[in-house]
Amino acid sequence: MPPVRRTYNTNERTPSRPVNRRRPPVRTTQRARPEEKSTPLLLRILSWLGILLLFFVLGYLGTSWVVNILDRKLFLKPDDRVENQEDLSHLQESKRSQVANNPASNAPQISLNLYHVMNDSIAQTTRNFSKKVTEDNISDAVNAIISLSNLQNSNKIKLLHVFRYADTAFLDMSGQFASSLASAGKRKSLLLLTGIVRTMTQNFPPITQIRFLIDSKAPAPKAAGEVDLGVAWKMPK
Repeated sequence: MPPVRRTYNTNERTPSRPVNRRRPPVRTTQRARPEEKSTPLLLRILSWLGILLLFFVLGYLGTSWVVNILDRKLFLKPDDRVENQEDLSHLQESKRSQVANNPASNAPQISLNLYHVMNDSIAQTTRNFSKKVTEDNISDAVNAIISLSNLQNSNKIKLLHVFRYADTAFLDMSGQFASSLASAGKRKSLLLLTGIVRTMTQNFPPITQIRFLIDSKAPAPKAAGEVDLGVAWKMPK
């Protein structure tokens, strides 16, 4: 048999291949995240400073606590530090023992010219004293002058306080000083006061005048008899 020929209708459209269309991805709706806000720079600086300050305070308190403990145990406490009356008593006793056992280790000496009453006139004597603060050396000099002048009841006379202001030295004497001057008479009293003033001005510049107090008060005009202790005493120019 002859082969069968198939006839095609050219007017028929050839079937086209199916187009492979990709489906768009499904987008899931998500909530929008809030924007993260950065901490302000000033707040961060203040936070760091606060942390540093906290560590500093803790370190200071810790160190102070350790030092106090060591101090109580006498590990760090110097031998010459005074914190209470008991420490002062121990220190004074220790100093006395050192002076008694080793005179060569005494404090440096100071030489003072003392003017005192002798045979109804003023005499000069040079004495050495341990060098101290000026007020203490003034006290030593005044006590020595009164003792050398043989003033009545001189052993009962006390120099209570010494203080200075500019060129003036204030000598706060006990009440017995005024009574002894009143008993000594005008001339001897004038000589004694002149000797004290001359000693102060010569050995303790810039002192040029002396004011006397009696028991920490301004003396009455007649408290020392014929001499007035209420005025400033100084050497004539």
